Amino acid sequence: MCAGLLLLSAVLVLIRIVRGPSTLDRMVAVDMMTAIFVGACSLLAAHTRRLDLLPVFIVLSIVGFLGSTTLARFSVRGNNRRRPGELGERKTRQEQTEQSLGADGSASSNRSSGIGSQETRKMSEGE
Repeated sequence: MCAGLLLLSAVLVLIRIVRGPSTLDRMVAVDMMTAIFVGACSLLAAHTRRLDLLPVFIVLSIVGFLGSTTLARFSVRGNNRRRPGELGERKTRQEQTEQSLGADGSASSNRSSGIGSQETRKMSEGE
């Protein structure tokens, strides 16, 4: 019963690998095929009571995990490339510093209202 379900899922995933509309769909299907293969090895090990297959599906699991994380990292990196002037562009350190300083170059904390703020403003303006 379990072997039949694994075989059916492997056939469906193979169809996704062949027909996948994008490379990302194909890579997810390859990752799923790795998971199905690990399940088949586990089923074989449980059915035959062989412990020597344990390292095989541990290594397959690690390879599948590393492949998925690598794929996710590079697919995110490729989608985050922006053209200059595009919305959401990060500011440079110089622009951030200029924004935190006022128009006259004094720090914005000197402009806060409160006790002693008038004296601080007078000192920064040079009066």
